[in-house]
Amino acid sequence: MRVHDAMTEEAIFQRRFVDDVRRCAAGSAPAEVAEIERRVGVALAAAPERREQSWARVVAAVNELLAGVPSALRELAGTGFLLVGVSNQPGVAKGRVTREQLDAVQARVLALLAAEGVELDDFRLCLHHPEGSSAELGIACECRKPAPGMLLDAGADLGIDLKRSWMIGDTDADVAAGLAAGTMTVLIEHPASGHKRSGAHAPTALADDLPHAVRSILDGSGS
Repeated sequence: MRVHDAMTEEAIFQRRFVDDVRRCAAGSAPAEVAEIERRVGVALAAAPERREQSWARVVAAVNELLAGVPSALRELAGTGFLLVGVSNQPGVAKGRVTREQLDAVQARVLALLAAEGVELDDFRLCLHHPEGSSAELGIACECRKPAPGMLLDAGADLGIDLKRSWMIGDTDADVAAGLAAGTMTVLIEHPASGHKRSGAHAPTALADDLPHAVRSILDGSGS
């Protein structure tokens, strides 16, 4: 195996349907739908009208990945990279979604990837948030990005050489987590997450989207 890779869910699943999540949350869709859409990064094609009907329709509406993402991930895997997703998902801790609802959307996203021939080697979720209402999950932790816990744990469990790995993400927290774990980093300058980038941490490389990030890594221009 040539090298290993750890990347964020936000980098893998970027928005295709740019219909602002804030409008979704303020309109007919329940707030937890907007939370999942924002954090999974797969756009919902239709917003449910009533809370009690929402989740079956939410899962059904997650039906499209950004063009170029599956082929980029297949190329990475084909050259010896391990594909590991790491994602902050505090909606459960804050009482906005249930674990079952989160798992349903997560399973749908993974099924979409599998249908395109992409199998992730691992996927880590941090459910904690220090301001959460759950006694179990409303805590400060070592896994929530920018902390490197999810990357360090994945590296230990999968035998990943983190110094030869890449963390791909679109926020300061993604870059900080990668730096703390000892990886190289690519920062995707996705317009919808611009408010989460301050330039506080210098990445190894910049990219417009995931396919661009993958090209930079594979042709050596990212390192």
